[in-house]
Amino acid sequence: MTHSVVIGGTKGLGRVVARLLAKRGDKVSVLGRNVVSPSDLASENITSYAVDIADKTALFPALQKMVEEQGKVNYCIFLQRYRGTSDPWEGEFNTTLTATRNIVDHLIPDFKTEGDKGIVIVSSVFGKHVGKGQAASYHVMKAGLEQLMRYYAVNLGSKNIRSNGITPFTYLKEESKSIYLQNQPLMNLYEKIVPLQRMGTAEDSAHAIEFLCSPKASFLTGQNLLIDGGLSLVWSETLARDLVNL
Repeated sequence: MTHSVVIGGTKGLGRVVARLLAKRGDKVSVLGRNVVSPSDLASENITSYAVDIADKTALFPALQKMVEEQGKVNYCIFLQRYRGTSDPWEGEFNTTLTATRNIVDHLIPDFKTEGDKGIVIVSSVFGKHVGKGQAASYHVMKAGLEQLMRYYAVNLGSKNIRSNGITPFTYLKEESKSIYLQNQPLMNLYEKIVPLQRMGTAEDSAHAIEFLCSPKASFLTGQNLLIDGGLSLVWSETLARDLVNL
């Protein structure tokens, strides 16, 4: 049975990904700060492990326990987000970059020797662009994740472990969906600026991840998929002119 590991899979996009992979028949291990019951994750195929991934002394035993209980790994998906209250630079660095590197490097011997294998790293549009609402640390660490993804694509290729990423635009998810849907002016704006004329959903990104975690993507590595409905293709001056009717 395929074993997929979801880092940060207890809520938001991570939970959608865990459910989707479990529904297709994967054995799914979810790592997050809190244990989540199979009923909360809507599948008996999902096992939750509570661990602070920024704490190496706790992380490595948790990974070892996971492999002992669930078996060797096919896919590892990274969706973690720093939510602490300490220095954001140090917190983002430890949770976003260092933890990703530690997990991948520790799990390399625990990937299966046969079959399709891969890593998927979820980044942000702020890895390439600068926007309001996020600190410098968030921008820099997300950019670092994309380069880390490419590094692993080259250096793990000989082990037949693929490494890819996705970058979602703002999307509707279970926790915040109602806030967006109740704001009609904002919904109208997204319909105007996005070529596909709608906001994305967590499911849009989850299906892209599912594709990357499958033999259908067996010759795809080192690539970052933009899940943005085509918004990144629109030149900023054109977009600004349209919005003010010039």
